[in-house]
Amino acid sequence: MLPPTQMFNQTVSPEDLARLQREREDADRAYNDALTLLDAAIQQLPEIPQSVKIDDSGLVNLGERASLQLSDSVPGEAGWRAWLRRLVVTIVRPSLERQESFNSAIVDHMTQHVAAHRKEQDVLEQMTVVVRDEFAALISFQSRLIQYAQQITPYVDTKVREVADGRYAGLASGLDVLTRTYRVLRESVGVLQSSTMAVKRELQRLGDAAARDPVEASGTHIVGSSEGSSYLDAYKYVGFEEAFRGERDEIRTRQRAYLESFRGASDVLDVGCGRGEFLELLREERISARGVDANGEMVEQCRDRDLLAIQTDALTYLEGLPDESLGGLFSAQVVEHLPASYLMRLLETAHQKLRPQSTILIETINPACWMAFFSAYIRDITHRHPIHPETLRYLLHASGFVSVEIIYSSPQPEESKLQSIAIDETLTSAPKSASLKTLAETFNRNVDRLNGLIFAEHDYAAVAKRY
Repeated sequence: MLPPTQMFNQTVSPEDLARLQREREDADRAYNDALTLLDAAIQQLPEIPQSVKIDDSGLVNLGERASLQLSDSVPGEAGWRAWLRRLVVTIVRPSLERQESFNSAIVDHMTQHVAAHRKEQDVLEQMTVVVRDEFAALISFQSRLIQYAQQITPYVDTKVREVADGRYAGLASGLDVLTRTYRVLRESVGVLQSSTMAVKRELQRLGDAAARDPVEASGTHIVGSSEGSSYLDAYKYVGFEEAFRGERDEIRTRQRAYLESFRGASDVLDVGCGRGEFLELLREERISARGVDANGEMVEQCRDRDLLAIQTDALTYLEGLPDESLGGLFSAQVVEHLPASYLMRLLETAHQKLRPQSTILIETINPACWMAFFSAYIRDITHRHPIHPETLRYLLHASGFVSVEIIYSSPQPEESKLQSIAIDETLTSAPKSASLKTLAETFNRNVDRLNGLIFAEHDYAAVAKRY
């Protein structure tokens, strides 16, 4: 790509203008099609299952009927009738008293059951209101997102008109605004997609539970519980990855180079499989694999693509496997999230579970690259420790692995690096040229050193073998 100063010195031909016009029309058409699809994707408020109410109107009469009273005398009754009444009452009174006690116990139990059901029904109704309000808020957000997207084109057009006046600053500002707008829109869509999926699954779960047992459904999720907050945090982190780590195709392109390390393998485990990009690559190569991830929303995304993924703690899962049962272990952008003691136990356990000559490949952020550390690493609040390449190499050796190799990836673009001074004839032919040349060479060496520190490769992978 040409630098901006050269870009605006180029002569624009009629063919170039026609091509630009076609590209603009194609972009407008694609934008309108995408906006139409986004509009059609607005969710509708689903029908929320209603709880079943118990009719307790008969409890009062039932309590009155539970009492069995039998008098051994009646006013005005005398003679053999009075004697016979006393005899009958004496015989049946014990049975009637036991029956009356049983009736009272039944009425008390039913009264307590109805009271408990009312409380459970109140909880279920409160949860239903919360879910309905959450879904309605999502629908409102989707509508506002479409309104926001509709304003992008006229807003950018105002910047384009500034460019038509020949002002380069207007073009730079317009491109900057468009870049920021795209980033914000991408982040919003990522969070919206993840939150919509999470709420859909929660509504489905509530509907299924309500159909089975209203009482069971009322106690499954209570607002403010740790379980309720965990699934919300899960979809937020999915949105974070969508916004900052990269789109699926971009991650697949990066990870495709790692496939060579697993050629001919089977039973590969992806620790922290995330959205399942590497599991998809392994499946395309007919390499049997499964993934584990603690984030339930990540696991659901894998399952939506028919990938084998389990929501569990990685170390617990590894410890439950038979020794030498795995044919490979892959982990990308995970170890920087782990406490040091957990990471060391994970590597030792992985060594026990891998078969001889199997490969372990661990990718993480390269903290020796200042740009990577001060942008990608500290941006994620779930990161625990930056892991230097030599540190990870040592930990793998200490855990029993051999042939550890460090592979760097994701180099920084050349245009983002510090630029050296060109040493040409003009510089060497000037007065005091020797001093100027020495100064320029010293400056260039320092630039190279700074580039090696600030703009080194963004990521690295440690690849090793189980002996």
